[in-house]
Amino acid sequence: MTVSASGPIDLTNKVAIVTGASRGIGQATCVALAREGAHIGVCDILPSPETVKKIRSMGQEVLEIQCDIRRKASIQSAVDQIIDSYGRIDILVNNAGILGDSSKQFEEYSEDEWDFLLQTNLRGVFLMTQAVWPYLKKQDGGKVICVGSIAGRIGGLLAGPHYCASKGGIHAFVKWAAKKGASLGIYVNGIAPGPIVTPMTTNEPYKDDMVPLGRLGQPEDIAEVVVFLASQASNFITGNIIDVNGGILMV
Repeated sequence: MTVSASGPIDLTNKVAIVTGASRGIGQATCVALAREGAHIGVCDILPSPETVKKIRSMGQEVLEIQCDIRRKASIQSAVDQIIDSYGRIDILVNNAGILGDSSKQFEEYSEDEWDFLLQTNLRGVFLMTQAVWPYLKKQDGGKVICVGSIAGRIGGLLAGPHYCASKGGIHAFVKWAAKKGASLGIYVNGIAPGPIVTPMTTNEPYKDDMVPLGRLGQPEDIAEVVVFLASQASNFITGNIIDVNGGILMV
């Protein structure tokens, strides 16, 4: 399949699904994609009234869907609702995730903790991408963006073993899916954020002086990279993990 060369960002009438969209990076991503003209499927296990309000205030179409990304049936229901409403899916942003307890000694972590976090962070990415994949194939392509973490690159700053493993798994999945999707026009890329100020990290002891740029990241720092990867501006990039960490990791 031949795909066009990169061009200016324009997401007018594109249809995007964003998981973990009720707050933090997910909410900022929804707003940024809507600003560029996309219709948004706001997906979260929690209600997302603030995200929906922000999108509607911009005059963009939005569909709020409560979805448990650990459950295949819940994911399929969410995808079906998007297709019923818009007839297509152009962009999937796999953002939903949890941090888990990072304060324990290694030997204190239980199997249940490990399984629950990996089901949410890694299995959720697999199941959501799998559910969207047939529609991307049918329409000759689309963009998939998966939010990983610097923890999956360097073994964590403060994160626990289960979180690091889940994010490293996402990075590997991105590369596998990008290889499978390339001939179909399906781009798959990841983002590895450093410490970002979100509700998930509120109680974590991240400090500005950990970062060479002298500040912690904001959700918008990640959202704008999502916009780039979701758009035709990135039409020669696939299978990459983009580091967005203020200079903590330089490769």
